[in-house]
Amino acid sequence: MQKQNGQVLNGVIAIAIATLLVVSLSTFVVAQSDAVRAIYDRSAIVPTNIPGIHTFPAPPAGYNPVTASDTENATYGFPPRPDKQTDAASYAKWARAMSTAGSATRWYGQLKETGLYSKPARPAPAPPGAAAVSATGPTPGYYYNWSGFINTNTAKKYKQSTSFYYIVSDFNVPAVKQSPGTCDGGWDLEVSWNGIDGNQDGSALLQGGTLSGAYCSGTTTATDYYAWIEWWPAYSILSEFNVNPGDDLFVETWDTSATTGYVYLYDETLNVVGDYGITSNGGPGLIGNSAEYIVERPCCREFNGNYYDYPLPNYVWDFWANSYAYNYTDFDKGIVTPYYPGSTSTANILAIMVNDQNNSYISVPEAQGKYGIFFEAGGCTTASSGCTP
Repeated sequence: MQKQNGQVLNGVIAIAIATLLVVSLSTFVVAQSDAVRAIYDRSAIVPTNIPGIHTFPAPPAGYNPVTASDTENATYGFPPRPDKQTDAASYAKWARAMSTAGSATRWYGQLKETGLYSKPARPAPAPPGAAAVSATGPTPGYYYNWSGFINTNTAKKYKQSTSFYYIVSDFNVPAVKQSPGTCDGGWDLEVSWNGIDGNQDGSALLQGGTLSGAYCSGTTTATDYYAWIEWWPAYSILSEFNVNPGDDLFVETWDTSATTGYVYLYDETLNVVGDYGITSNGGPGLIGNSAEYIVERPCCREFNGNYYDYPLPNYVWDFWANSYAYNYTDFDKGIVTPYYPGSTSTANILAIMVNDQNNSYISVPEAQGKYGIFFEAGGCTTASSGCTP
């Protein structure tokens, strides 16, 4: 792999230099952003075992993405940085994570097709007794499979000047168990992720995060924790490296076009990075009209000949920090519109997960300031009845 990465790197650097040499001084700001996007697309050429998904060459020893240029970072797949002048707070959060990412181990193992799906939102009716919708603050929404916060805009088709461009999160991998006194004969699963699209039209969803699972059948119990990526519906959840409950994960998801996206997963506790370029593989492209920070129960478990979302395990609680998204209104002029889960705009959705019977809240989020989220399990996940269909 080292020899292959060296060959790839030489070619990538040559492309980057050639691209930058044609940029005239008078158009540098405009052309540089296009050049950086092109370098991401040209650099993710180290193949994986899954067609349509590639990773990047590892950086040289001593590489520092905080002091490196945007073009250098694109060459090695480091995620885009917020603008330090217009959004100093987000830049500081990115720089904190990237200050150690340069020395992290790049994971080049096999991606595993799990057969699980983290799918678009499935809205539910407001449950009986639900609070009235407030005229100010985020709009409450009820879902069978999602909980979290959803930033939205009014985009109807993908456009680089208005669509969501990237989303960042920093969270702890939740520890899980089945409901107290319950052994339901299978897996209970939770996925924590951030992503682009999947809320307003359900046609496509680019995302990355972690899975936490608890198994019980008879006297046999087990748990499972791993990092993963997905572009729904082109791929199922593709597992990467194993993680541990409590690990600190930095996840950045971004795109360079409606059909090309990237997911950067950095386990800051293990100092391991998985970094991938993903295509839509002929499926629907992105619109960029929603950016999400989500705890979800994935699909699909067979039960009596029917298919359901998996039961949600009792994750107790799940802490997220440093979460934000960018919708570039005029990237080339350095004008950006940051979004975050704690926004009080009515265009921000507070997503509450309900059980299949729509009579109990089973995962409820709460904003912690602008950038933080506190998720709490409830309902059947904390009761002896469990959350089986």
